[in-house]
Order: sequence, then C-alpha cells, then structure tokens
Amino acid sequence: MPEDFSLTTAYLGGNVHVVTIEGELDVATVPALRDALVRIDGEGAEDIVVDLLAVPFLDSVALALLVEWSKRLHARGGVFQIVCADRRIARIIEITGLERFLRRHVSLREALSSIEGLPLSTATAT
Repeated sequence: MPEDFSLTTAYLGGNVHVVTIEGELDVATVPALRDALVRIDGEGAEDIVVDLLAVPFLDSVALALLVEWSKRLHARGGVFQIVCADRRIARIIEITGLERFLRRHVSLREALSSIEGLPLSTATAT
C-alpha cells in the first residue's frame, strides 16, 4: 500500500457509513476500499458515502468498484453516494455515463443532508 494512501470509516448511526479516502485510488489501493466496503456491509450498512475529496486520481478499476457497490446497495433499497469536487474526476464520470449509477455530491455535508433521518450527533469513527 502506498505511504500517501489512507482510508478511514465512520459509522453515523441509522445504518449510514462514510468511507474517507486520501491519496490515489487505483489498482494498488482498490483492495483496501473493497475490504472496507465488505466489512461495513457485514455491519448492516444501508447507506454508504465514499468521500473522494482528497483523491487526486482514480482509475477504471476504482470506478468499476464504485459502480458495483452502487448497484449492490440500490438493489436492496440502500443508497451509495460519492463526494467529489475535482472537476477532472467528475468529468470522467460524466463522459462515461456513470452518473446513472454514482450519485455525486461536491461536499460531505451535501451528501449527508440528502440522507433522511440521519442522527448526525451519533457519529463515531473507526
């Protein structure tokens, strides 16, 4: 795992989890994200927000994983969202048509405010 990569998760209550990534999200680091998603899915996550604000680059493997999890959660009534303000990454999502699968917000606050009934005062980080 590259030294400049980090991943943290936070449980916000109401089966909502946030995954925050710092560093490039690519073939070398995607397994860490996959492991985190599998773990929080096992904890009963219904809504997942992946914070990509500190991600300067993501590759096709990362995009495929994000789309896979979006479809997975949507199929069982959950919501999968990403937070991304980087115009280059947003443009990749747009031109590939992936905005059909990836609900993108420009801030974490915006993403969280779209989740109804979220008890923000109960947030805990892991």
